[in-house]
Parts: sequence; structure tokens; C-alpha cells
Amino acid sequence: MGELSRHETVTVHGDEVTCTDFNGLGPLGERPQRLSEECQAALEAISEELAKHGLTLNQTRHVAAMLREGDGFSQCQSALGEALAAARPALTLRIVQGFPQANQRIALSLIASPSP
Repeated sequence: MGELSRHETVTVHGDEVTCTDFNGLGPLGERPQRLSEECQAALEAISEELAKHGLTLNQTRHVAAMLREGDGFSQCQSALGEALAAARPALTLRIVQGFPQANQRIALSLIASPSP
């Protein structure tokens, strides 16, 4: 079985970096047991991408969390709060009907840029 097909993208506009549709699944599509762990894994992947552009999660301006159902968001909210506390970004929560991967529960997107 090969690696999981990834749907995430990274776009750079000037000094702004947008990371879109990051999930917290493992390389073979394995899902962490808890939603908070899945959220944390997605944040770690985003952090690695931001570092390639000289940015950190502390420079996040906006984060969008997409979930199939809102009931589990509190688990992810704790991970987001801990990772992004210094940035205090705007947050959008979207409930979606599905994701590209069958066992995916969350997708995170964010925009980061250097401080003004």
C-alpha cells in the first residue's frame, strides 16, 4: 500500500502564506485515536510548511477548521488554543459534508504573515 494522496496546498502571496486543507492523518491514511491528536498532527504539518517560508504558527492571522460535525470541535479547540495562543487569530468553524479521505475528521487551513 503506497502513501496517502495529499490534498493540502501551500500558496505564497508576497509575505503571506496560506496553508489549505491540512489533515492529521498519517502517511498511510491512519487516523489518530482522538480528534485532538488529529488536529495536533495537522498543526505540526502546517508548522513545518510555515518554517520553510520563515514563519511560525505565532504569525497566524486566520485559521479555518472544517469538521463533519461540530460536537467534537471542543477537542480540537484545545489544541488550536494551545498552539495559536500567542497569535490570537480569527477563527472560522465550518461544518462540511465530507472530506477526500474516508476516515478524515478535520481539515485545517490558515493564513500567516510577518507582524506589521
